[in-house]
Amino acid sequence: MTKLANPAVALAPPPARTAGRRAGFVVVCLGQLVMFVNITQITTVLAPIQQDLGLSGSALVWVASIYSMVLASLVLSAGTVGDIIGRRRTFAAGAALLAAGSLSVFLSSGATGVILGQAVMGVGGAMVLPNSLALVTHAFPDPHRRTSAVGIWVAVSGVGLAVGPLAAGLILQHHSWHAVFLVDVVLGAAVLLLTPFLVTESRSPGRHLDPPGLVLAVVAIGALNYTVIEGGHGGYGQPKALGAALLAAAALAAFIAVEIRTRTPMLNLRLFAVRSFSAANLIAFIAQYGFVAVAFVQVLYFERVRHESILATGVLMLWLMASYVLASPLSSRAVRRFGFRATLAAGALLAAAGTLLMTGQSATTPTLVVGGWMALFGTGAGLLLPPSTAAAVVSVPHSDGGMAGGTVNLFRQVGGTLGSSITGTVLTGGAAAGSFAGALHTAVLIPAVGALAAAATALLFVRNRPAGG
Repeated sequence: MTKLANPAVALAPPPARTAGRRAGFVVVCLGQLVMFVNITQITTVLAPIQQDLGLSGSALVWVASIYSMVLASLVLSAGTVGDIIGRRRTFAAGAALLAAGSLSVFLSSGATGVILGQAVMGVGGAMVLPNSLALVTHAFPDPHRRTSAVGIWVAVSGVGLAVGPLAAGLILQHHSWHAVFLVDVVLGAAVLLLTPFLVTESRSPGRHLDPPGLVLAVVAIGALNYTVIEGGHGGYGQPKALGAALLAAAALAAFIAVEIRTRTPMLNLRLFAVRSFSAANLIAFIAQYGFVAVAFVQVLYFERVRHESILATGVLMLWLMASYVLASPLSSRAVRRFGFRATLAAGALLAAAGTLLMTGQSATTPTLVVGGWMALFGTGAGLLLPPSTAAAVVSVPHSDGGMAGGTVNLFRQVGGTLGSSITGTVLTGGAAAGSFAGALHTAVLIPAVGALAAAATALLFVRNRPAGG
């Protein structure tokens, strides 16, 4: 009797052609690049926006933070939407919203229009981020190849962060700040056009939206940011700041209670029973906070302390961005050779060293010295951010990869949101008090302490090798 083929093998879809998979991977990474271009792009043009629109300090921080705040609030639900209706479809819709929101900012003539446009971009970024990661992890089921692919995917974020200030500086040589936002219009449109032809659709049947969880997450993250921004300017003891802090705490407690009881949670809390998964998410949070905070600080340091042009600032920021981009692909090799634990700890210690050295920078510090400190931090971040994301995803079974990816993206984006809002609040408060240089040092000391905590967390709690690898 002829032996029957294994049903699981017989029914499995054939693997995508290598060339097609690579082309789809490039498009997905391009979408990832678009959403990160906006982070440093908006930071770079804060000064001309404030001069043109006459924004207050708190309004300026909202302009800098609203994109990340909306993104962080919606990233998990957007991942679930992708699981239900298709990740490719949701990813493409997110690219369209990124382009539309950027076009809205381009056409804006006031602070409200800029903030609303950035909020629309945040919705688009929330749709792109988790679904791009899910598309990558679906295309590379092997744990080691998945780690390498995720490393490249995360490294692309550094490319986007580098493109932002460079493109802004070049455009501002001949045009107003409005024209800077056409970059995302063009890139978003390109992703939208290419996605249906090059990216393979995937879904996760059985997932359901969690409206109570969504509302509570938005309230908790929004109230937390309001507390940080408004409390930093008017004092944390004022009724508005205290009320927002209490609202954030209550919403977070209610969110946890809802997620524990619902049959279709937006955030599957049982994954946090895996010690390595929990630790990797904490490290990703710290790392993203630090990267956004340091980028924010260094842009303002070059522009306002050293009085560099925006284009020169973009070029100088390459010390940070290029080192991050170069180190990120090497992180997967380091993980293969030394494991997650040593790679993450080394990255965190390098990042801590770079930020601690930055506390001593002044207007007269030689450019090569500052650049060396930035490269040290960028290298550390490159060894920290991709492996922390990969460690979270590969700490759980492949079937939970989508939820794991969405969760680590949530932690990264909340970290990035607080990185911009806390840093912006520290710096604007320092400027108002006449101690901007001191505020710069405080702003980089915070991620330095966080990086040291990340190193200890990696050594104590992260699983050293991929699950099943």
